[in-house]
Amino acid sequence: MLDFDSVLADGPHPPLSGPDGSVEEIRALTAFTHLVEHWADWLLELRRLLAGDGRLMVWLTPRERFEELTGSDWDESRIGMTVVSALNGPGRRIVFHSEWWLRAHWGRAFELLPVEETEGGRLVTLRKRPGDITADDLERPEPGEGRELTAAQANALYLGEQLDRAAHRHHREREEMDRELMRRSFAAADADWARGGPGSPAALVSAEYEASTSWRLTKPLRQLGRLLRRGR
Repeated sequence: MLDFDSVLADGPHPPLSGPDGSVEEIRALTAFTHLVEHWADWLLELRRLLAGDGRLMVWLTPRERFEELTGSDWDESRIGMTVVSALNGPGRRIVFHSEWWLRAHWGRAFELLPVEETEGGRLVTLRKRPGDITADDLERPEPGEGRELTAAQANALYLGEQLDRAAHRHHREREEMDRELMRRSFAAADADWARGGPGSPAALVSAEYEASTSWRLTKPLRQLGRLLRRGR
């Protein structure tokens, strides 16, 4: 048995060591959930290693994860091979596959059993077909399959929406950092003022903030806050 996840973690590129047809079972628990580039080359390399009656077991990203990342319902006709960025993992991309796309593309090199919904995700079992096939053969769109275009357009939409959410989140984080910087600068200014008087560095930072537009606009609110605190 070959654990493809362990092989991929070592960072090699195909081909792998081992004679043709030497492996009875290959398991890929997470590899194809994030393999974006060279997936076709890897798939053919695993096919080369697989024995004639062997099986390749591939776990796919669960549908619930797609809905969580995109906020959209799972729609087979709009998935195909869809790549989505995981916002909580920089540089981490998650791949989703619809069953029709797997049969159209992977089915050129393998016989596919029906996709099983398991507790840990979705599982597809493959047995290799005879014949010569290339990576380009696996990657090319299925002729006459309208869902190829539908899925490609939807994938572009999902990625665009994610970029918008990431930009909005970055803006909020920057505002919070600015507010935190202001709070810490004034705390330091208070300490330095008590120790070194109006000429201290932190006091000069405080003076810069007091000259800013936002400081002037919020001055009445701060004065009101001081009066309310004194009245307690």
